Amino acid sequence: MNNDTTYALLVRSEEKGRSIMETAVYALMGLSAILSILQFVQQSERMPTTVATQLYETSDTSQRG
Repeated sequence: MNNDTTYALLVRSEEKGRSIMETAVYALMGLSAILSILQFVQQSERMPTTVATQLYETSDTSQRG
């Protein structure tokens, strides 16, 4: 009869290369999320002044009428 505990079975069956791969995937997902957020933060700074002014004036006149 086999008296191995569930924990012992799990430790023996663990894939050794999996933890490294999971760490790399999670790191890339975190990095892409940070880069996406930074992209949206900097987006308004890159908008040309004339376009921003036109958008403001357009929304201002539509609220008046």
